[in-house]
Amino acid sequence: MAARVPIHNPAELKRFRSALLRWFGRNQRALPWRENRDPYRVWVSEIMLQQTRVAAVLGHYRDFLERFPDVRALARARLSTVLAAWSGLGYYRRARSLHAGARKIVGELVGRLPTNSDEWRRLPGIGRYTAAAIASIAFNEPVAVLDGNVDRILRRVSGRRSLAQKEAWSMAQQLLSPQRPGHFNQAIMELGALVCLPARPLCSSCPVARWCATRGSLGFSAKERRYQKTIAYALAEENG
Repeated sequence: MAARVPIHNPAELKRFRSALLRWFGRNQRALPWRENRDPYRVWVSEIMLQQTRVAAVLGHYRDFLERFPDVRALARARLSTVLAAWSGLGYYRRARSLHAGARKIVGELVGRLPTNSDEWRRLPGIGRYTAAAIASIAFNEPVAVLDGNVDRILRRVSGRRSLAQKEAWSMAQQLLSPQRPGHFNQAIMELGALVCLPARPLCSSCPVARWCATRGSLGFSAKERRYQKTIAYALAEENG
């Protein structure tokens, strides 16, 4: 049986979504990849953010796009050039997969970027999380994301010390706003990054504290499952 969100009343679920989205609208960080929903730019940002801190990505994102402003420019470039532009971000397998994906799009898809999560998962280095993030943000597809931040929020809201991965994905999908999935996914990840912190959650600042079973406590922070947005994670967990 699929895990159920602890908010059983549809009206309350709607209020939960609205509260989170309203908070995000007022408190989201001004990040360059949020300036538009161009799928190529979203794709580049999501690959860069795989197991790399936002601060590090900020120092490379615009420069990378200046050198490779679209998928055709990236596909035309030599791999060595792409790797040089990636310098400082680490995990170079991501850059190789990004370059291979661009060449596949140009060579096999005639330059057309995928438009849904299933199509994105056919590209190198893209698993369930990354595909859902791109498809929801760029194309408004109602698919949930699940990373370490989201998993922590789900466990705290539900009062569960642990969630099986299948349960967590199911719960994330049920919470998702079907009307604004891209904004909701960004909002719940932002909540985990800024408020629902691993060691010391800022419950007094949380827009959804009224629905949280562990509000006011440390909220099961000791042993967190680590969701890696790396190529290894995509291959071993998401695509397997």
